[in-house]
Amino acid sequence: MIILIITNKLNRAIASLAGAVIVYFVLIFLEGLDFSIIVDLLFGSQQDGFVNLHSLILIIGMMLIVAISHEAGLFQFFAARLIKLSKGKPIRLMIILCVITIIISAILNNILTVIVLIPLTITISRMLNTDPSPYILTEAVLVNIGGTLFPISSIPNILITTYAEISFLEFFLNVGLVSLMIFVPTIIFFIFLYKKEMVIPEESKKVLEEFNVWNVVQNKKLLYYSLFSLLILFVLMITVPSTLISMDMIALTIALILIVLSRIEPKDLISKIDFELILYLLGIFVIAGGLEITGIVDLMGNLLSIIGGNDLFTQLIVILWISAYFSSNIDNIPITKVLTPIIGDMVDNSLLAPGNRFYYSLAIGANWGDNLTPLGDNILVMNLAEQNKRPITFKKFFKLGFTTTNLQLFIVSIYYLVVFYFFVGIIILIIIAISILVLYFLIRYGPESIKIKINNITSKFRNLIIK
Repeated sequence: MIILIITNKLNRAIASLAGAVIVYFVLIFLEGLDFSIIVDLLFGSQQDGFVNLHSLILIIGMMLIVAISHEAGLFQFFAARLIKLSKGKPIRLMIILCVITIIISAILNNILTVIVLIPLTITISRMLNTDPSPYILTEAVLVNIGGTLFPISSIPNILITTYAEISFLEFFLNVGLVSLMIFVPTIIFFIFLYKKEMVIPEESKKVLEEFNVWNVVQNKKLLYYSLFSLLILFVLMITVPSTLISMDMIALTIALILIVLSRIEPKDLISKIDFELILYLLGIFVIAGGLEITGIVDLMGNLLSIIGGNDLFTQLIVILWISAYFSSNIDNIPITKVLTPIIGDMVDNSLLAPGNRFYYSLAIGANWGDNLTPLGDNILVMNLAEQNKRPITFKKFFKLGFTTTNLQLFIVSIYYLVVFYFFVGIIILIIIAISILVLYFLIRYGPESIKIKINNITSKFRNLIIK
């Protein structure tokens, strides 16, 4: 299935369902199980709390809410309003676009975020007569960072939090805050990288002042309904315990109320549900369950435990980097679905009391690994840029994504090091900070200029001592 998806030989939903059919025959005829096991694999069983069914309901509920909000122009309006605040200043525009990307991708899935932001960015860049490439590349990288803010921000998050029964607030405090921590150095990195390329002519700034943000809104009334619904959704998910009402039922209830209030034709909304993704997930559920029943998950869990040894820090690092690099070439949904029970097995057998920390590491790695290569969702970014006559080469995207993602994973690894080995981590942080400063001055002034400056400072200091 993975080979068929990577090589683009077959639609991912068909490949997934074909794999599920093979698993069915193996379990029925070779393992001697009955058809009820397939139902358990598709929707979950009473023992695991019907985890897969809860995941599917949450995904469908969020799809409906997002579809109505998108129809109202909520996200486009929000982005346009913030872009106006930049007043045509390049660095401020870069920072604002980064913030918009993080916020929108925390609510929408990656594909929808890209569909909303890339055309808007290109339109704004044409108005300002500037090159959109730095902004587009930055947005593409940050989409996956935003995708780790909340449990509803991406499919991998939904699968992990539903399986491990991690609450909305717990996930945000342990994964979302780490993403926000990484967000700051990432922006600084991009500003230094593209500072010379971000030039906006003075005469173009007046065009942005005259731009009316309400032009992107299709329905004002629906926009307010959508905004209010999203606010209620987040408040309820944070405040209501999952033991009382699960996140999926909160999302589905709000979606149904919003459908009634919006008065949009239900058939139109149903057509916007990504049934290909649903079928793809159903196939993945069966395949991942088959791996679990036949003992392959246990073997992989033992292997990961052996690689990580008996050290909690090492095991977290192994999960982080392995899940990231697996997700770089393979869709992160099957990787997450297969690795989640493996992590569960590691947690059950571990003597280190890791709690949910293994799952946090998996969520970060599975989401961020998408940026290591231009494959997956990032192909859409390149296609949209090309359609708008602003092409971005595979090489350029790969170079940026690979460098940035490895830098982000490295920072998280240092963060773990500081948490588990405080003094060693602090020393390494100081060394890194000094190295970054040295590299910055070398790039900015060149080795010869620095040598002259050091000699001048030394001479002044020597003369001061003599006096």
